[in-house]
Amino acid sequence: MAVVLVASVLVGAGPAVAVPDDAQVAFFDTSLGRWHMAGIGDFYYGVPGDQPLLCDWNGNGTDTVGLYRANSGFLYLRQSNSFGVADVSIFFGIPEDRPVCGDWNGDGRDTIGVYRPSNATFYLVNANQTAYADRQFSFGDGYGTPIAGDWDGDGIDTVGLWKEGHGYYELSAGNTSALLSYDHFGTPGDPIVVADFDGDGRDTLGVYRTGTGRLHLNPLGEASGSPLEYAVGFHTGRPVAGVTGGTAPAPPGSGGGGSEVPPGAISVYPGTNIQSAIDDAPDGATFYIRAGVHRLQRFQPKPGNTIIGEPGAILNGSRVLNGWSQEGSQWWVGGQTQQAARHGVCEPSSPRCRYSDDLFVNNVRLEHVDSRSKVDSDSWYFDYGADRIYLGQNPSGKTVETSITFGAVYGNSPNVTITGLVVEKYANPAQHGAIDNRLNNSDAGGENWVIAGNEVRLNHGVGIKVGKNARVEGNNVHHNGQLGIGAVGSGSRFENNEIAYNGQIPFWVDWERGGTKFAKTTNIQLIDNYVHHNDGPGLWADLSAKDMLFANNTVIGNSKAGIYYEISYDAVIRDNYLEGNGFGFDAWLWGGGIVISSSPNVEIYGNTVVNNGDGIGAVEQDRSGDPAPYGPLVISNLYVHHNTVTMSQGVTGVAQDVGNKAVFTSRNNRWENNTYHVGSGNRFEWDNRQISYDVWRGYGLN
Repeated sequence: MAVVLVASVLVGAGPAVAVPDDAQVAFFDTSLGRWHMAGIGDFYYGVPGDQPLLCDWNGNGTDTVGLYRANSGFLYLRQSNSFGVADVSIFFGIPEDRPVCGDWNGDGRDTIGVYRPSNATFYLVNANQTAYADRQFSFGDGYGTPIAGDWDGDGIDTVGLWKEGHGYYELSAGNTSALLSYDHFGTPGDPIVVADFDGDGRDTLGVYRTGTGRLHLNPLGEASGSPLEYAVGFHTGRPVAGVTGGTAPAPPGSGGGGSEVPPGAISVYPGTNIQSAIDDAPDGATFYIRAGVHRLQRFQPKPGNTIIGEPGAILNGSRVLNGWSQEGSQWWVGGQTQQAARHGVCEPSSPRCRYSDDLFVNNVRLEHVDSRSKVDSDSWYFDYGADRIYLGQNPSGKTVETSITFGAVYGNSPNVTITGLVVEKYANPAQHGAIDNRLNNSDAGGENWVIAGNEVRLNHGVGIKVGKNARVEGNNVHHNGQLGIGAVGSGSRFENNEIAYNGQIPFWVDWERGGTKFAKTTNIQLIDNYVHHNDGPGLWADLSAKDMLFANNTVIGNSKAGIYYEISYDAVIRDNYLEGNGFGFDAWLWGGGIVISSSPNVEIYGNTVVNNGDGIGAVEQDRSGDPAPYGPLVISNLYVHHNTVTMSQGVTGVAQDVGNKAVFTSRNNRWENNTYHVGSGNRFEWDNRQISYDVWRGYGLN
């Protein structure tokens, strides 16, 4: 099986048969995960950094969006050009491959392929599923962006390479190593697109000229007399082309678009009070938050509101500090009458973690210390009695901001959509979200919120916190103080989010710090998220969570367990990739890629667990003082099967410290059909001792 990753423009082939309408050029903004299609509009599908594909996945004559996620090797294919979740998810690649799509066998359906630069080889498959390549062949010199098209109208797409830096293409003869044609086209730096622009059944190379907003076509594949130049307009993002069902490009002189306000939306410019705009509009209104910094804004949507951020729209919860005075080796500014919210449990060395205000110098968060004597160049102190902030570095020529606003978006109105915004530097306390579909921590939350395609960063507490029935998709949630994402309540789905570098403020990690935490939840789904380098657990459920699904997540480099299921019930943990987690605390079994703590009825299968502090572990402790609404908090009916575990240190298995060996003898805990790659020594834990693989097998475990 070819398994692959990318880092360049991805170009989808046009359909390999005659099409009912001319092709269109679409644009994917890789910084926002947002698509623009003429005649369809803007919609979010993907996360920042994804690479776009546009192909006919089901053979219906319409090309629809696809994404390649280089950090996980997954492709996400959708059967319509609209906001939503993937209809098909495929793992196919290693971190260097560059994806392409086309109809390799003439069956009318486009399928995936990759080009691997290190061996200059294409790998093509004839079905959109994780599989071995149906065809592989060397081509080119390992340099260039893979392209594909039906150059001769025979119903089969063949591949090629576009060398953007040289304005040069090479086309394969029949998907072999042989060269069909090669030539210069366009100018160096032009991005390439491929589609059948004149509907004659043959695909054509085109380059999009960003400086003019025009598409220039190569005569190869174009019918005699067809236009070779079209007005596409000025757009942000990577161009791709195909039959989208939208509007075909216009001849020169027709003009071109740019960023368009959604029909009927109310524009909100920086300096306008967003809450006032919402209050003045009816339920169900759509608001277009214009590009720029919207400082100190906090608002509660009405039922049915849609809040859309124009590219570059930033909600910033901080105030810029000016008027500094120097006093010895410190600088101070007065008039700071704001009072921080105070909530949470801190590590003993950082008692001010629970104060919700932060201070940033040139976008870098400094540590909040609890006395002037502790202030140095990396820290600050707030004297709340004197209304002064003290800093240990010269602020001259720097932007210094202190977070003030409690949160950006809140409230329990139903059917709200929040998308396309950057949300940063809010003073939301621990266990509260900068985006939060609740009025407060005792509120169940508004029904049917969609929080999608946002970047949520540098906030004090939780980046995104939701109650019941929310969809949280395609967000980049990073560098928040306590957690990236949190949830209570039931029925929410978290998909295609990047959750990274959260837990930046030293809350006590065993209280609540890390990538995510789901407490007192039911029916939560965590699917296809990329969870990495959080200070604490990656994906964490606690306090009587029930009926959770963890599927197809990539969980890497978190300081505690990758997936941690604690004093909860009834979970399925399947098909996840976990690597390098748990080294911040790998005593006993706590450093596992997957750790189950005093939780019954958990099934773990199909996971790849690679070089974590420990492998897969289950721990039973006395948790009789914790709520147990669905039965005893014990390890029972644990079923661990068909996983692959690689570890050079640590252990895999089950441990207990309650003085009762029933967890080993009578609770239906099973390990079956797993594959292990382990170092020397006793790498397994059972019956209160570390044992070798042979002894492990002797207990009937595998």
